[in-house]
Amino acid sequence: MAAKFRAAMAEHLAEPAWKCLLRRLQEASPEFREQWARHEVVPPAAANRPRTFHHPRLGALRLTFNNLWTGPHPGTRLLTFTPLDAETHERLGRLGRLRTPEPAGP
Repeated sequence: MAAKFRAAMAEHLAEPAWKCLLRRLQEASPEFREQWARHEVVPPAAANRPRTFHHPRLGALRLTFNNLWTGPHPGTRLLTFTPLDAETHERLGRLGRLRTPEPAGP
């Protein structure tokens, strides 16, 4: 995704909002900083194709994604991922609970 972001950012180098987003991503993620430093560029993939992500604790997450282009194509876009099946839907619910701390006991 860092390489895809770099490809998209090429058209927006002078825009403060893009620079701010880049700075926020670099501050938030050591992995992103490492990937960004590689200077790889990858054009965006075809939209609306099913994807499978492998989570180390939950297993396969089968999702489809849709693009909402917020400007000229290619340009800024919003991706939404939706589960392809009930099993993935259930696993995504578990993923949300993994990130939520348990309430303190009595």
